Amino acid sequence: MIRRYALHLAAFVLAVALAVSAAACGGGDGGSEEGTGTVSVLSLWGGSEQEAFQKVLAQFTKDTGIKTKYETARDFLPVIRSRLAAGNPPMIAIIPRPGIVRDLANEGSLISLDDLGLDADSINQNYGEAWTNLTTVDGTTYGVVAKANSKSVVWYRPDDGKVKPAATWDELVQQTDQLKSDPMKPWALGAKDSWTLTDWFENIYARTAGPDKYNQLFSGELEFTDQSVKDALTQMTEVLNNETVVGGIDGALGTGFVDGIGQVFSASPKAHLYMEGGFVGGIALADVNPNLKPGETIDFFPFPKIDDAQGDPLVGGGDITAAFVNNEDVKKLIEYLASPEAGEVWVSTGAIVSPNKGVGAEAYPNDLVRKEAEQVKNAETFVFDGSDLLPGALGEDWGTLLQTVIKDPSKIDSSLQEFQANAQDAFAG
Repeated sequence: MIRRYALHLAAFVLAVALAVSAAACGGGDGGSEEGTGTVSVLSLWGGSEQEAFQKVLAQFTKDTGIKTKYETARDFLPVIRSRLAAGNPPMIAIIPRPGIVRDLANEGSLISLDDLGLDADSINQNYGEAWTNLTTVDGTTYGVVAKANSKSVVWYRPDDGKVKPAATWDELVQQTDQLKSDPMKPWALGAKDSWTLTDWFENIYARTAGPDKYNQLFSGELEFTDQSVKDALTQMTEVLNNETVVGGIDGALGTGFVDGIGQVFSASPKAHLYMEGGFVGGIALADVNPNLKPGETIDFFPFPKIDDAQGDPLVGGGDITAAFVNNEDVKKLIEYLASPEAGEVWVSTGAIVSPNKGVGAEAYPNDLVRKEAEQVKNAETFVFDGSDLLPGALGEDWGTLLQTVIKDPSKIDSSLQEFQANAQDAFAG
């Protein structure tokens, strides 16, 4: 009885906190309040990604006189949850997963574009359906996709002369086997950041099980214990193992995403290949090795085709800009971030690809980002980053499972069974 009372009391306190937060945010009543002259923006970006975004914010301030306050939270979900519960949300947040957008919209924490006084239909004309679907919950638009990227990318150094772009999975496996005898390892792997492993799985799964099953899996319609998932995980561990990655699997699990880039593109490389998104180029050039030359000492090729019957789907990602506070300054910043002008400033840094149709190829500073933009634009089949589609904390849990699996492939079955039980509850909720 005491435990039940405590749970009811905790739920009541959280509900009151969220209600206070909603009231403080302007409540989505269809009319913006007068701005304060400063807009706070929360994102998980740091390093070159943060620097690129702050150039966009600086241009906004120059154009409008409205200041911005940028805040970083690498653990985005627990931070935003704590701030909402305390009635202290950021005015705007760059949300890394559409599953989080859906959750926040359903609980009433987000301000829709319509309630901000913006024309959602007009703004959405600048974006394709794949992108507007990420910002729309039950027919209502809650933000704009700030940036996009391809995650179907394999990076290498053309100057080392030992890697040839692989068109098929068999070619990639063959090169991996050949490079085992080289003093450098075939692959760098930043598996300490578990989302890098989710990108590996998603590219393999989309090309083996196909886009339809992919979408079913990450929407809760297909169980994670399905044989197609087990097969893809087995295929993944055949390429990523103690013989193929720098430091073995234990070393990879202690290596972060950016450090993994350095293992290929620093002045003293330890590996030949790195599989990650198009954003690697900007980070490598800005944070890892400014002496790199696109097309000469850094380049990429698309993730290779595995099964002709499943085609060559592009796995991509994107971050959604959404408002928690309803005032005129917030409205103006959201409107600006949805504009081609903001997109052109942003892509000129080389850090991102913009999904905004109004941003032309001439705005990109080098062939790497221009090449990625063309890959995104010309993809025949597009699937959104699967872990980013999972509800609540399930995306992080999936990454943790993959860390377990690459360390010990014998745990595939038991790990998937446990994860499926949690996934069933998460999707039902």
